[in-house]
Amino acid sequence: MIIGAGIFQIPAIKIAKKMGLKVLVTDRDNLAPGKALADYFELASTRDEQKNIEIAKQYAKNKLNLRGVLTIGTDFTYTVSCVAQALSLPGVPPEIALKATNKIEMRKQLKKHQVPCPDFIEVKKLTDIADFIKEKGLPVVIKPADNMGARGVRKIEKATDLKKAFETAKKNSFSETVIIEEYMEGEEVSIDTLVYRGKVYPLTIADRIITFPPYFIEIGHTIPSILPQNVLDDVINVMEKGVKALGIDFSASKGDIKITKEGAKIGEMTTRLSGGFHSQYTDPLSTGMNSIKAAIDIAIGNELNLNDITPKYHHAAAERALLPGFGKIKKIEGVEKAQKIKGIKKIVLNVGQGDTLYPFTSNIGKAGHVIAFGATRKEAIEQAEKAQKTIKFYF
Repeated sequence: MIIGAGIFQIPAIKIAKKMGLKVLVTDRDNLAPGKALADYFELASTRDEQKNIEIAKQYAKNKLNLRGVLTIGTDFTYTVSCVAQALSLPGVPPEIALKATNKIEMRKQLKKHQVPCPDFIEVKKLTDIADFIKEKGLPVVIKPADNMGARGVRKIEKATDLKKAFETAKKNSFSETVIIEEYMEGEEVSIDTLVYRGKVYPLTIADRIITFPPYFIEIGHTIPSILPQNVLDDVINVMEKGVKALGIDFSASKGDIKITKEGAKIGEMTTRLSGGFHSQYTDPLSTGMNSIKAAIDIAIGNELNLNDITPKYHHAAAERALLPGFGKIKKIEGVEKAQKIKGIKKIVLNVGQGDTLYPFTSNIGKAGHVIAFGATRKEAIEQAEKAQKTIKFYF
């Protein structure tokens, strides 16, 4: 059972079927792209734990051997854990998934176990922020406690921006809870790992490109990381500490980690493989690994096959967002030409003729993405950027 039938779940659906499994997917969107690929599809919000449990039990009742449940790339991990617990399937308990999803609970647990992460406070009302700023100074970062895709996240450099930023963050929180934390200066990486019987297996580390301040918009990533090995060792060490602090022992786990002057610090963690085309494309393109298959094996109770997560080669891959500007799109040209560029693996368009692109304040609303690979980082990046320039949007 795969929770979600969006673009980030499609490779998992395909890989599961290649493994000889029948695949049940749930999604609130009857037109979700993964629907056509799945063996069974049920309409349900990916955040509706009870509905997904009912669906899973109904399939089990019909003598279909439901062996496991997971998601890839999006934060439906609490639903995954609830289904796994209800049907006695492999996975982490819901209380652990919650700690790895809710930013407040996550940071409390990390602080308790002395894992490097930003100082923070939970904010119920605007006046709660004053003492934190008095102690830490500006800038700070304000964000919803329980959302993803950088929705409602903003860097605050002037006290006059606080009121509007607080209201936006609260509006983007499912629990109407806001967190404010110290701003961490430094490069950011994303790391994927698998945790099997309590042992952490690092997979790939991607350098993330975050821009459009005061917002935190990811416009691309590259594997392998360009950072020195001692810094990458620090990233892995901090991630392993985070996994243990949260009690993750049988799951995929992904972390966003900042490289600060004090060392690596955890920004976010969760109990799944990454989205953003990282686990889906740039990981296998750069290493030849099959990390998603390995994650599925863990989810269905198979032994972890270390061959799946052992690099077959050390190449490079890059994902870059298409950011042509804003307005109503009259025409898009050059997609087929870009697809023929050497090293271009995939081009994803999120929009078409007649759609409108708006200025964005989160990772939602980009025109599309290009995914490229090459023998070296330089080659992969150059081919991705060449494809970017080849695709033309007319407004």
